[in-house]
Amino acid sequence: MGNRQKPGGSIISTGVTSVVLIFVMLSLLTFSVLSLVSAQADLRLSRKSAGRTTDYYEAENRANAILTGLLTADDPDAFAAASAVTLTEDGRAVYQVPLGEDQVLAVELTLPADGQPCRIERWQAVSGYEWAPDDTLDLFGTGALPGAVDMED
Repeated sequence: MGNRQKPGGSIISTGVTSVVLIFVMLSLLTFSVLSLVSAQADLRLSRKSAGRTTDYYEAENRANAILTGLLTADDPDAFAAASAVTLTEDGRAVYQVPLGEDQVLAVELTLPADGQPCRIERWQAVSGYEWAPDDTLDLFGTGALPGAVDMED
C-alpha cells in the first residue's frame, strides 16, 4: 500500500507546467527580438530623416544668402553671374541650390521693381535625378506573339 497516488493527483501535471513555462519563455524571447529589430529600424529611419532635414535647412540657408546678396548688391548682374543666378528679361531671378544627393532647391523670384517688393514665385525641393528608361529588353517585340491573332486581316 505504499506507492499509491492520491485520488485526483497526476504525474503529468508537472510536465505540462514545464512545457507551458518553456512556451511562455520562447514567446517572450521572440517578442523581445522583434522589438529590438523594430527599434533599430526606427533609429535608422530617424537618423535618415534628421539628415534630410539638416540638408534641407542648409540648402535653404544658402538660397537665402543668395537672395540677400541679390537684393543688397550694388550690381545685381555681377552678383548673379558670380553666384550662378539666371536673370530673365521680365525681372525674375532663377537659381538652384544642391540639396542632398539627388535633389535641388529650385528658387524663382520676382525682383523688386517700381516700388513692388520681392516676390517668391517658387521655393521647392525637386528631384535632380535624371531618369533613363531601360529599353534593352524587347518586351512587346517587333513581331507578332506566338499564337496571336492578326487583327488587320
